[in-house]
Formats: sequence, C-alpha cells, structure tokens
Amino acid sequence: MGEVLKESKVLEEVFKDGFALEQVKLWRGQRRNLAFYTKSIGELRVITGKIVADDPYSLIESTPFVQTFPTGSFPIELSIARITDPTDRHKDHVDERIAFARITFNSNPVARWVGAEREVQADANLYQLDEHARWGYAVDSGTGSFLDAEAYAWLAFQQEQENPEVAQELMEAWELAAEESYLHTRSWLVQELDNGHNIALFSSGFGNGIYHSYIGYDSEGNCVQLLTDFNVYPD
Repeated sequence: MGEVLKESKVLEEVFKDGFALEQVKLWRGQRRNLAFYTKSIGELRVITGKIVADDPYSLIESTPFVQTFPTGSFPIELSIARITDPTDRHKDHVDERIAFARITFNSNPVARWVGAEREVQADANLYQLDEHARWGYAVDSGTGSFLDAEAYAWLAFQQEQENPEVAQELMEAWELAAEESYLHTRSWLVQELDNGHNIALFSSGFGNGIYHSYIGYDSEGNCVQLLTDFNVYPD
C-alpha cells in the first residue's frame, strides 16, 4: 500500500467543523446526510517514537507501526459524523459516529499521505498474512486506540498474564468515560496507566471491523499526522 486511496483533501476536510455530505449511500443502500465536527479529547504521550493503534482489549498479538514518530505530548482529535435521515422531517434522530481519529505532531501542511505499516513478527509468514496484519487492525470490542509502544508492551503483558486488576481498572475507567461523553453510539477516554504512560480509547465507527491508518507528511518528509479511518466516510 502506497499513497492513501482516498482523496487526501478528504482526510483534512473531515476535521473542519461544518463539512457535510448530503444524500450519501451508507448501509444497505440507505441514503443519509453526514455533518462532521471535531472533538479534542486530550494528549498522547509518545516516549519511544513508536506508536500502536489497535483494539485495546486484544493487544497480545499487536505490533507498532514501522514508522518512527516525533516524541513528546501531542493532541488527539476525533472527527465525529452526525448522521441523519433526510426523509425525517422532524430531525429528531441523530446517529453520531466517530469517523476518524488523529494525532497531530505539528501544524505544517500535509503534502502526501501514505499507509501506516505495522511491524511484522519475526516468525510471521509474509505470504499468509491477512491485509489487516500489516496495513490495519481488527476490532472486536467496538473500540480503537492509540498508545506508545512501551505502554502497549506493558498492557499486553498484563493481558497475557491475565492480570484481572489492570483489565478491571481499564474497563471501569472506560465505563465512567462513556457516562461522561456518552451517546449510545460513541464515547472516548484518555486514560493514565500505572507505568507512567497513557492510552487514548475511542468508539470505532459503526463497531467491529478492520480499520486502516495513514500518515501525513509535509513537503520535507516530516511526520505531521497519524490518522485512523473508521470507515464511516462513504467510499
């Protein structure tokens, strides 16, 4: 996978409040109107320069991206789609979905987008890998995430050791955040971890699926953004 398949302008327009699409086909051919707005949810601490994006409840077999990112604390934003039925005259039903999540490393204009490739485990057979094993990740909990590679290694170890306390703390924090940022179709959380790192969690589009991430570079090859597409924006 090289250049992003979507028009690069789409990945920037969806983070502009007021950007909208009308009468687009979504599931089962139904037409809907989509209006996007941006929500800032906090900052991710990047210590190692390596980032993982994955389902936070099944990290054991995950891997970081091969690309190296700037270190520091960086803002996380969500592009949320307000989905309405154009035939609903009362406009009393709004379905909100998190369409994109991104980390912004600097304010430079993005000159090109490329697919974010995940590292492959040493014993993996490249010819038998599913597409998502290198170019995306599978979600089974309706949740996506961003976290530093050290935070990932710590959480994955807890999951592998079946440490119920860590899993319970994360679940309780997620449930509390869901109450504070809740709509029945989306919520988010930036959670501190016991090892000094943090993790950003967010509902993934319409739920479970395979989702791809992309990196935006400026004209000099500097990393500007890391973005995950949750397949809400119509192809």
